[in-house]
Amino acid sequence: MISFGPYRVDRAGGRLLRGGTNVPLRRKTFTVLEYLAARPGRLVSKDELLDAVWPATHVTPCVLAGCIREVRRALGDDARAPRFIETAHRRGYRFIGSAVLSSASVEAPGTAPASVLGEDGELAELARRFAQAVTHLVQRRRGRASHPRATHRVTRWRAAHWDRRKGQGKKTR
Repeated sequence: MISFGPYRVDRAGGRLLRGGTNVPLRRKTFTVLEYLAARPGRLVSKDELLDAVWPATHVTPCVLAGCIREVRRALGDDARAPRFIETAHRRGYRFIGSAVLSSASVEAPGTAPASVLGEDGELAELARRFAQAVTHLVQRRRGRASHPRATHRVTRWRAAHWDRRKGQGKKTR
């Protein structure tokens, strides 16, 4: 259990409690909250959170931002005046609530959970780097195709095909 303010994170049961009442959260959103609450006061980078919550899966940072928004809504927290989760612009998130860990089996702050260690963590890192490389290549290619002297064969064929559909171009390929 991790307790902060009127809330308790039941790690074994996978639920957030306020008093004795269950606060509904999606599974991944709960995992984001649990990960942050287990590391109070520490800045957790977006990449670290993505790797911890979605190991070996490529998801966009927008998914993480949506989970943070859902956590804040459940906790009644405000991004502009945070009580529990602080945003470090373009870097990550920090749990700023005074969390009390009530079990000796809880991992120490700063350590990675078992799901991030080993092969899964390496695969997640490789998948993230691959996605970044593909994004970079696509952006470079878009920049080149918009150049006025672009002579890519497919681009010329598409232009001729478009003209033909409009009845303005040659009917040869």
